[in-house]
Amino acid sequence: MTISDTTAEATSMALHGIALQLESSLNRRVMIHEVGSATPVSAQSASILSVAVQDDGVAIAFIVVDLGAGSPLTASEFEAVDAATALVRISLRRDLGSSRADRESILRDLLDVEESVRRDAYSRALRQRWVQREAGTVVRAVLIDSAVTDVERIAFGRHLAHLRPVPAHFVTLEGGVVMLVGQPSDIDLTDVLLQEAARRGMRILGIGSASPARGATDLRSAADEAAIAASLAAALPQFHPSVDASELGGWRLLASASADPDALRIISPAAHVLYSQTDDSQRLTVETYLDVGANVVAACQILFVHRTTLYYRLERMPAVVKDALDDGVKRSTLHLALKLIRLWESTGRL
Repeated sequence: MTISDTTAEATSMALHGIALQLESSLNRRVMIHEVGSATPVSAQSASILSVAVQDDGVAIAFIVVDLGAGSPLTASEFEAVDAATALVRISLRRDLGSSRADRESILRDLLDVEESVRRDAYSRALRQRWVQREAGTVVRAVLIDSAVTDVERIAFGRHLAHLRPVPAHFVTLEGGVVMLVGQPSDIDLTDVLLQEAARRGMRILGIGSASPARGATDLRSAADEAAIAASLAAALPQFHPSVDASELGGWRLLASASADPDALRIISPAAHVLYSQTDDSQRLTVETYLDVGANVVAACQILFVHRTTLYYRLERMPAVVKDALDDGVKRSTLHLALKLIRLWESTGRL
């Protein structure tokens, strides 16, 4: 098998996957054919919808939808077809190694894997005033339930360009996360995004945002920070449903740590002991006590216990935990380690 054969097979599989996703959205039979393929494209008729996928004004593929005897496509279903055309165009461009200077291509290239491509796209977008430098641009990452197909995610993302007064432009999908770019807004876009997702029967798990740092030459770092913020918004109640990366504080540091329970033995033996217990009441007591800065009155109010009860619980802690509570550095490490465990559990890594 030659390289061209392998590429053609990969492209064919990609197009087939897009067709299956569109079928799921429309509940109708869908076929996608490249121009010049051996498979003929059915003629347009009352029961057949044939949509040309164009690149720079030239048809490169056709999406054929069998309407059957069903009702006409709705507006949201046409948006799904539009999203599928974008996916097909991206797949074929990647296959051909082609690039374009249209808005869709430049926005997508803002997060390309190649740094030079990202920088060029950012420079072009700045010149066109589609984005601004630093805080003038906000990258948003929208984490959506895994049951939603890529076609449905892209249709949702592309629809947001019509938001007023501040649109959010779809950039790309990264690991199923919808990446958007837009301007800061005085209105709460979170509610707008949640309402639009609910209208489509989609569940947003978390939304994260970030702006490029001073002197940034592309949006890669801002997008990464927004994606991390979205994952934390999905995992932690205090950040749900939306959080900006600048508000994460110490949780940003914890999010970068690999989930390795065995490492807790070295980092904080006290945290490891509390995590290993089948009854998490001691862990909850210590975590709450540290959350309020060892303020006994505040801890008792949160735990709904008497001061004497709290002192009794702390006195009955394992020796390694009591030792950590009596040492400044060990106590701080224990607190961070307990939060790290909480994060790992919330994100399914433990």
